[in-house]
Formats: sequence, C-alpha cells, structure tokens
Amino acid sequence: MPELSLDQWAAVRVAYETSALPLRDIAAEHGVSHVAVAKRADRQGWLRPGEAPPLPDGAAEEKLVARLYRTFEKQVAELELRFANGEGGVEEKDARTLSVLARTLETLGKLREGTDDAADAAPLDIEALRARLQARLEQLDAAGDAAVAPAGGVAAGGDRCVPA
Repeated sequence: MPELSLDQWAAVRVAYETSALPLRDIAAEHGVSHVAVAKRADRQGWLRPGEAPPLPDGAAEEKLVARLYRTFEKQVAELELRFANGEGGVEEKDARTLSVLARTLETLGKLREGTDDAADAAPLDIEALRARLQARLEQLDAAGDAAVAPAGGVAAGGDRCVPA
C-alpha cells in the first residue's frame, strides 16, 4: 500500500477519533492497512470516541508540571522583555494564555494535594487582582513608552487591558 500524505493521515485521525467505525473499515476507506492505523494511533496517542486518556504516573506528572511552569515563566519573561523594550502593552491573547496556564497549574496542584476545589475556593477579590496587575504593568512600563490603561480600560492603540 502507498504511504499516505500528512493531510491523508489527518483525515484518518479524524475518522478514528470521531466515528465508531471499526478500525478495518477506517483503514480500508483511506487505503491503508489497519495495522498502520493502529500503530500510528498508539504512537501519537489518538483516542476513540468515549476513551479517556491514560493518567500519568508520578514521574510523568512531575515532568508535565515542570513543563507547565517553564511555559508560564517563558510567557511572563516575554511580556517583561516586550515592556522593557517599549514594544507596547499586553495583548488579550497573552492575558488569556497566562490565565489558562495559571488555572491549569492551580488545578494540578489541588489534584496532587487531593483537595476539593469547592471546599477550598476562597472568594476572589477581582478589584485587588486588577490593582496588583495594574501596579505590575506600571512597574514594567516605568519609561512611559507604552500606555497602560486603568483597570478594565482601554490602552493606547485600542487594546483592551483585561485581567485574566
């Protein structure tokens, strides 16, 4: 059988992960052996509908958490460098990325500790969070090159400053 292109493999993956068709039928429909599909699915971690991803063991979990921390640190460092170079304010996508990373780290920490999210949830003081974010942005923008808006306001250039 001929080797499939990346686009053809993408179509195989979509069929594998979204349909209940037997593996042999998916393979025949795309002109590839069912063994090749099974091997690629296993190697790349494809999941059939209704399958749950495997839970990481302790070592794999630690590596994942370490990677998340490094990613978070990298994002923060890039923002600080952008401010230090006077390249402008925080973009909404940056704020969203940092927010998702922070929530993921928090969730992983709670899972590791075995705490209940609802029982440990402290009331969030959004105004205090905005004030801390504003103070940090002002520190980063000490040169005054990038306009920083008040909490919830609009910065120069029309970018909305939205805390995560």
